[in-house]
Formats: sequence, structure tokens, C-alpha cells
Amino acid sequence: MFPLPPRRRSGAHVTVEASAPAAPPSDRVRHDAFLRKVKERFQLAAEAESEIRQEALEDLDFYLGKQWPASIESDRLADQRPCLTINRLPQFIKQITNSQRENRPAIQVNPVGDGADQDTAEIYQGLTRHIEINSAADVAYDTAFEHAVIFGFGYFRVLTEYQDERSFDQEILIESIQNPFTVYLDPTAQKRDRSDAKWGFIVGDLLPDDYKAQYPHSELASLDEFSSLGDEGPLWFPGGKIRVAEYFEYEPEKATICELPDGSVVDQADLPAGVEPVQTRETERPRFHWYKLNAREVLDERVLAGRYLPVIGVYGEEINVNGKRVLRGVVRNQRDPQRQYNYMRSALVESIALAPKAPYVAEESQIEGHEQEWKNANVRAVAVLKYKAKTAGNNLLPPPQRNFGEAPIQAIAVAVAQADNDLKATAGIYDASLGERGPEQSGKAILARQKQGDVANFNFTDNLARSIKYLGKVLLDLEPKIYDRPGRVVRIVRPDETHETVTLNAPFVQKGLQKFYDLSTGRYDVTVSVGPSYQSKRQEAVASMVQLTQSYPQIMQIAGDLMVRNMDWPGASEIADRLKKTLPPALQEGDGQQMPIPPQVQTQLAQLTAMNQQLTAALNAATEDIKTKRLELESRERIAAMQAQASIVAAELRAKSSDAQALAKLDYESIQHRLELLHEAEQIGHEQEMAQPSAAEPQPPPAGQTEPQAA
Repeated sequence: MFPLPPRRRSGAHVTVEASAPAAPPSDRVRHDAFLRKVKERFQLAAEAESEIRQEALEDLDFYLGKQWPASIESDRLADQRPCLTINRLPQFIKQITNSQRENRPAIQVNPVGDGADQDTAEIYQGLTRHIEINSAADVAYDTAFEHAVIFGFGYFRVLTEYQDERSFDQEILIESIQNPFTVYLDPTAQKRDRSDAKWGFIVGDLLPDDYKAQYPHSELASLDEFSSLGDEGPLWFPGGKIRVAEYFEYEPEKATICELPDGSVVDQADLPAGVEPVQTRETERPRFHWYKLNAREVLDERVLAGRYLPVIGVYGEEINVNGKRVLRGVVRNQRDPQRQYNYMRSALVESIALAPKAPYVAEESQIEGHEQEWKNANVRAVAVLKYKAKTAGNNLLPPPQRNFGEAPIQAIAVAVAQADNDLKATAGIYDASLGERGPEQSGKAILARQKQGDVANFNFTDNLARSIKYLGKVLLDLEPKIYDRPGRVVRIVRPDETHETVTLNAPFVQKGLQKFYDLSTGRYDVTVSVGPSYQSKRQEAVASMVQLTQSYPQIMQIAGDLMVRNMDWPGASEIADRLKKTLPPALQEGDGQQMPIPPQVQTQLAQLTAMNQQLTAALNAATEDIKTKRLELESRERIAAMQAQASIVAAELRAKSSDAQALAKLDYESIQHRLELLHEAEQIGHEQEMAQPSAAEPQPPPAGQTEPQAA
């Protein structure tokens, strides 16, 4: 699959560039100069990365188990000595790569300006998720990341293809590059994500028969051998094969733009008649050309739709040493500890195996005639070993004896443990991260030690996030150009993996609301968030909800449907739907968007609302009347009681002396004054409470009762 020509939009018109490959230039000199430039650039990239690639190949072989130097391995095998390879490296590599799979980087699209809005940003983001799912992009990410962790670099690419054989609509795809050694990028690029690379190659080698079948009209298809092609052989014809390369080259398009009095900017060719521009300037529109070629000719040629090189690199640890770039992964520092581990384990096995078979010590004449028997004494189980009795002087020599000696098993075991610690130290991954039990007792302490391993290798995950951000820029630039047909219906995927279809570049109705998503307007940027996948977050949410329900069971009455919906077992969604029906109406809004209300229902609601307002007003008026009557009754009863009490006191005073009567009169006048003050206070309070206050009139003294007179 190769990039396809993009649709170009000019106002409301859509044109399609010719999909047929462009013919090679008629000027042979120009053609040869172009091929010479391409070969020089390929040579430059190959030489600049030769040491990086050589070290990377050794890392890859070492990771796959080729861990003994060839000379030492051949000597040990010739002597029938143990040559064990106990490969510990995959354990450490998988610890890093699987941690990345649990915390995948996610592309976030944000509005910036020029008419950008949050709704369209979410459409961009949902379309990007659709592209990732449709392309199985997680395979591309995981493959490139694993290569970067092992030996320092990996790649994936972005390309387009037609939706099907009967469609002119194109789809954007993210594709894995299984062999990163086939990618050669501009070595002068300075940015860490290589987004400033001006050219690059993706190469592939074909057998002559396969090449002739794919390109029957090619010049090389008529050649039977490639020996006469000079210095092109090592790079472009390896092992009798034909190297075919995809070549990307930055070729900007020059243009003149004009600013109009209203602030808009147009090309000079589109300047309206009679309008004088405020200012003009020369500019360059970024553009990449794509070529399919070999060492002798251009096989295909197209202009890419996007402004970025659609080859994304994922890099491991990158260091610049005196202007020389160094790329490496985790394996580079683990080579020597792994070799030490293999040596020590082999020595341990060898020592234990030879310990019960100590060599015999004998005078050579004692085994004369029985050499073969003694040679196999430590190899085979021999019932009888014969020897010749010899004397030295007048003394009989003792028979041959074993030379027993204790093998340094303990010292070798200590060396094995040290090699194991060195492996963990160079990888930055220790026992807690590998699942082994340690001295920690609390879960928090265990998680803290496990996090140390994640932090030690977080630079690899962060580099992947940087590459995903560059991918987001590539997709954000391509989507308005590929999904540009007015009225095209596309699928968008939301963070919870639910999906829906929307119409692009044309108005449409969704849930009773009219919407319009124009991807060609507005400016947006890309950020990347790194964290657990939605599935992991949902599992953690369910665990937290269960704990909350245990401490507060009433939560099930208002959020039980949400808890059940996030659980992963058959029938969870159906039970959640039933639980939702039992919720109060205010909690059953679903996605928060209200459905349109029919006109007849709106009329009924208006009538009910007016009736409700009338009933409420009547109820308030009745409540105020009741409150007013109650206050009046309470005031009259209180005044009557106090007047009765004053009459009793006056009657008692009349029975006493004249001085006492005079004093009682004064007391009575004081009480009467207090009653008047109390009555006035109640009237003031009543007037403040009622819109039309009615003061309670004081009751006259009971019939037959007169004010007390002084004796």
C-alpha cells in the first residue's frame, strides 16, 4: 500500500488529482541528476547510521539468545563443557513494554482559534480514534516501542488508500514497519521526533523474478545480472536482489498571499477584482513528494496530501557525543551482566557435575596396558580397575588414588547472585517490580517499590508519547484534506469505546438539533495524555463504587445503574437499563441532551403551569389570612388575661391602708402603661407582616368594672 493522491478543495469545488503515476522527466540529464541526488542521500544516511545499526543488530541478536562470543562457545563445545544461555533479558523488556500497554498515550485535540470550537475538536478526536481502531494502530505502536526498548529505535507510518474498489473516498491508515532497519531518515534533522526531516527512505529487497512480475516495463526487468552496475551493487543490489525504495522529499510550493481590508487572506490569483490588498508577501506551502524508484529509474511519483513526512520514529535513549548521535535501548547495558550470569551458571553446573568424579593419581607405569580403562573411569561405571603393582627401591608403591578436592560451589553461587543483581541494576527493575516478595508489609510500600522500576524507565514511555504527538499533528493535517467531501458520513469513537456516525462539511440533524462540522475551518493543536486505558479505569471505578456502596448503601438508589453498567459480565447493560428506569425523572436524562417537545405537549405544559401558579397564589393568600387571625386572637387573649390579673391586685390593695392603696395605684398605672406599650409593639409587628395590616382593638374592661380609686 502506498500513498494516494489527495482531494483538493477550492471553495465549494472538489477536484481529484490524476492517480496514474507521473511519467519520468523527458530530460534525461534532469532525470539522471535526480537519481544521483537520491543515491547520494541514501549513501549519506547509511554512513551516518552505520555504527548505530551495527550496535542495534548486536543488541537484537543478544536479546534473542546469541550471547556467547563465537570463539569461547566453540572452545567449550569442543571440550564438551557446559555452555548455558539462561536468557533473563525478555523478562526485563516485557516489564517495560507491558507497562506501556497498560498506560497507552492518547491523542487529545484542542481548539486554538480562527473559528475553532470544542465540538469540532471532539469530532477530530473521535475520528482519530476511528483511524486508530480501523488500522489496528496499537500493533504499530507496540512494535515500534518494543524495538526502541530493545535496541534504540522503531518506526511506523501513515498512508492513505481508497475505502473500497468502488469508491473515490479515501481512508487514513496507521501501518506498522516490522523491520526498522529498512528506514533511513535525514541525518541532519535536529528535533527529537525528527519532524524537521526533509527527506527519508523506506527500502525493500525483491528477488529478480518478483521484481519482473511487479514492474514488467522497468529497465532493470530486462537485465539478467547486475555485475556491471559498478558501485551501486552493495547498496542497491544486495545478494543478487533488487532494492526498491520509497523516497520522500520536501518540495515546498511557492505562493504569494494578500491581506484584504476585512482582514482575510487569499492567494494573489484569487484576489477579487477592484480590491486593493493591504499587504502582500511571498510564502512557501509545505509539501512532500513521494517517489518509488530503484538505482536506475523512477517507477512512480505523487504529491502527498500532508505537510509532514508520514514516517514516525520511536526512539530509546538518545545521546549526542561530540556531534555524533548514539541510540540505544535497555539491552546495551545488560550485555556484560548477562554474559557474567551465563558464565557463572555454566561454571556452577560444571563444578557440581564434576565434584563426585575427582581425577585419579597414579604412577604412569601402574596403568600400563590398561590406559583405556582408566581413561573412561570418570565417564563410565567400571566394575574393576586393574593396575600393575610397582616398587620403588624395596618399597611397594600404593595403588592409584582419587585426588579429592572441594569445588568452590559457595563462591560460584555468590557470583551468580551478584550477576543477577547487576542485571536488575542495569535495567532499573528490582524484585518488587518482578513480582518477588520483599520485606515490605503494607500495600503502599509495595506499590512504592514497584513504582521505582516504572520511573527508572519512564523515558521510553515519554519518548513514545512524543512520537504519538507528532502522529497527532500528521493526522490533524491530513483529516480535513482526506475527509473533505461535503456530506461524507464517518464514524467517530468516544473514550468509552462507544461510537456514532456524523456528517462532515454539511448540515445535519442529530437528536433534534441541527449541527455542522467543517474540518477546514479553525486552528487546532494536539496534546498527549499518558494513563491507564479506559478499560482499566472502568475496572478501578467499579472497585471504588463497590467500596462506596458498602459504606453508604443508599448510593444504589441514585447511581446503581452506573455501577452495574461498568461491570464486565453478560447482561450488565440490560440490568443497568432496568435500574435506570427506577430512578427519579431528574436522574434519567441519559447523555444530558433533551429531546424536542411536541407542540401539543408544550401547550398542555403551559396550561398546567398557569393553573399551578394560580393555585399557589390562592394557597399563599389563605395561609396569610390564617396567620393574621391567629395573631389577633393571641393578642386579645393576652390583654384580657393581664387586665384580669390587674383587677385582682387592685381588689387586694383596697383592703389595706391608705398608704398601701396609694402605692397600689402607682403599681397599677405602671402595669397599664406596660400593657399599652405591648399592644403598640404587636401592632407594629403585625403591620410589617401583612400587606394590609389590621390592628387588634383593645377590649374594654369587663362590665361593671371601674378603675380603682384612692381611698
